[in-house]
Amino acid sequence: MTEPRRYADTQPLRLPLSTRPAEPEPAQGCAGCAELAKVRSWARAGFDLTTVTDCNVLMRRHPEGH
Repeated sequence: MTEPRRYADTQPLRLPLSTRPAEPEPAQGCAGCAELAKVRSWARAGFDLTTVTDCNVLMRRHPEGH
């Protein structure tokens, strides 16, 4: 059996700390954005990260109507 290859000479791979996009901000004066931000805040307080993500997606798609 052959000796396994070792790559101790190479530099370690550096990854960014986070690849997540920043959370969207609600548009000023938009009731829909304000409601989504409120629901997102409640969901985060209850550790419901699925709803937080859903609110972020809806807020990103919502500006199409602005």
